[in-house]
Amino acid sequence: MASSADAPLESGLSYGGPPIFDTVNKLFEEGRTHRQLSLTLSTSKANMATREERDKYRSVLNDVGEVQWRYGHPPAFDLVNQLFEEGQTKVWPEGSLEETVQNAIKSWEMEFSHKIRLQDFKTINPDKFKLFVNGREGLSAEETLRLGSYNALLKTSLPGEFQYYKPEEESFESSHDAFRSALPRGFAFEILSVYSGPPNIAFKFRHWGYFEGDFKSHAPTGEMVQFLGLGVLKVDELLRAEEIEIYYDPGELFGGLLKGPPILETKTTDSGDNTAEKHGCPFTH
Repeated sequence: MASSADAPLESGLSYGGPPIFDTVNKLFEEGRTHRQLSLTLSTSKANMATREERDKYRSVLNDVGEVQWRYGHPPAFDLVNQLFEEGQTKVWPEGSLEETVQNAIKSWEMEFSHKIRLQDFKTINPDKFKLFVNGREGLSAEETLRLGSYNALLKTSLPGEFQYYKPEEESFESSHDAFRSALPRGFAFEILSVYSGPPNIAFKFRHWGYFEGDFKSHAPTGEMVQFLGLGVLKVDELLRAEEIEIYYDPGELFGGLLKGPPILETKTTDSGDNTAEKHGCPFTH
């Protein structure tokens, strides 16, 4: 008969040999309330590069396969990543819910801006996807892809004479060209708070950039433009977006972009410099 000193403990430990944790490990797996979320559940580990080898905020860029890119190649985000890292107000721990949501939104924006086939998307469920902005009627994945993310997010019910920007008059390309010109270093995004976990993720966010190129005949000021907003992201069991609700005030953004003087009234200096000269776009957004 074994002595009491040789009997296993409730924690899985036993004396006289290496500890055994089967029981407590099972208890932990069944009872823990937080699990680390993975943005790349649909990508096998064999096809994933290390965090340093890929865009660390948009892991879906590392997906292998016959993706059809809008501009013929995967986008690069070096400039906007630098802008983000220099200007972010929150630094979330790797693997946290906040970081996962932040990277999911960055990846969602990337796919709608740079992929042309919904079948290549990894971040949404195309059959159920809807985008709701400021309480308006939801847009399907096909409609959002056709309009482009800028036009989709800037649709408004205001009468035409009161609109700062008229998405109905803009194409996918013209809308992206307008904002790339105005914000040549990119339009950075960060999560400020996450209030609930999946499947309905409520969050607060910030979007910002520097007005260093002209916008709709307004000269650049060089100042930061930004807006804050709230969102609710509904995801499926694979963490793909089924619905996205966004609430924000477009006036916060356009207040900065329309602050510069009209280009026709901008004078040329004796040195020949023109502050309203159109800036090129050195980055792919």
